[in-house]
Amino acid sequence: METMTPKERIDAVIKHQAVDRTPFTVVDGGAWIAKTEGVTYRELYSRPDSGASSVVDYLNKIDSDMISAVSGVFTACLNAFGCPISIDKIGGAIDTGSVFKDPINEIPQLNRETIRDTLLANDFVQKMINQTRHVKVLVGNQKYIFGDIAGPFTMAAVMVGTSDFIMLMLEEPEIVHELLDFTVCVSAEMFTLLHENGCDIAFPAEPVGSGSLISQEMFEEWVIPSLKKLKEKLPFYKYFYAHVCGASGNRVAALRECGVNVFSVDYLVDFDKAVEAAGEKMVMMGNINPAGTLLTGTPSEVYKEACERIKIANGHSHILAPGCDLGADTPLENVKMLSKACKDMA
Repeated sequence: METMTPKERIDAVIKHQAVDRTPFTVVDGGAWIAKTEGVTYRELYSRPDSGASSVVDYLNKIDSDMISAVSGVFTACLNAFGCPISIDKIGGAIDTGSVFKDPINEIPQLNRETIRDTLLANDFVQKMINQTRHVKVLVGNQKYIFGDIAGPFTMAAVMVGTSDFIMLMLEEPEIVHELLDFTVCVSAEMFTLLHENGCDIAFPAEPVGSGSLISQEMFEEWVIPSLKKLKEKLPFYKYFYAHVCGASGNRVAALRECGVNVFSVDYLVDFDKAVEAAGEKMVMMGNINPAGTLLTGTPSEVYKEACERIKIANGHSHILAPGCDLGADTPLENVKMLSKACKDMA
């Protein structure tokens, strides 16, 4: 088979067609890129291109088939609605605080009509848009660009505080529905802004939808409907991905029926069973251990695990990737082993 372009490779995988080799990407890479350069997110995003050249350079250096925009700051847009963000630790994940003191009375006051204007008025959101715009200039049409920000359920949990949010789901479900209606609109508007500036793929992350935090029944009752509503608001996106942290193998069928094109799963998921459950309707992405093999293993150990994942897929559509975001101190040579495995196993 002739060598495909990165876009052709992704298109073929999602259509469950033959590919020249398994494609590879990372889930985000923002913390890793910032730590490698020795800068905070504030410093990275304060550059004239908001760090776009660094993002593209590092992802091309590891031969990723896709390029991320808004790297590392998946909840930062909530700063526009009053959530404090902490972006001053080198190599640290973004820390986004809650905004409500009295959620039961404050949530009904949220105004969906002003969401776009509120986002555009926020300085850091403008930096996220700027990075996306510059990434598009640098990448052109060579590779797909994905925007990974928090999905509606995780946004709602952050705004309330995760523990309080889960209690609110049990005690005041109507208030939670009202908040999710709002965060669906926030997520959709933010994805719209990213698309207007170059993103091809919507990639909502739902770490609070993890099996470690909520049951399968709660996932299907709360997370799936909000993702469906989000997807319906984004018909202009080429593809719709999703990521759920932790033990999320039992989420495969629900996300498949939700219309998700690619499901990025954590290393805790039994990949063999996940690939089987995805069938011909959805592509599995993952799931090399980012906190174990990639972070502390040798290049040969990373290469071995990557080859094992490709063998497990056994011809089924699959995108090789870490099981979650790269650890900030992950060795470059380890990450390079992922693309090498894809090429050698072709």
